[in-house]
Amino acid sequence: MLVIGITLSLLSIVHAFIPMLPVFSVLYGIGAALALLSLLDVNKPWVVRLLAVASTAAMFLYFFGFFRLVHRFHDNWYQSGMALEAIGLLTSAFAMIAVLSVYSCRLKGDDPETDSGDQSIFGVPEKIKTEG
Repeated sequence: MLVIGITLSLLSIVHAFIPMLPVFSVLYGIGAALALLSLLDVNKPWVVRLLAVASTAAMFLYFFGFFRLVHRFHDNWYQSGMALEAIGLLTSAFAMIAVLSVYSCRLKGDDPETDSGDQSIFGVPEKIKTEG
């Protein structure tokens, strides 16, 4: 998570100096903050849920930005500056999956503080009847 946070922070700083698309600086900054916050020991369920929802939103915003760029691609798109934008957005979107996974694991944890009442969707019942 530290590598993801640092990478997104660097992308945020680089995009702060690009006058064409300064909104990417904010988007990468949000992703960096979410990745770095996943390193903290947050145990409140409502905070973890909020961070998980924010991570999901950031991931979808990165995918949305990438797919908005796709229609502008031409034959040699990978040789233009647009390739860096597309690769940055796509890489960031997939990196947010790992960040979301951290928050998801915390919600499914055994700690009574973070124990979620809706684990039955993803969990396995304690007493499983096996056919034998």
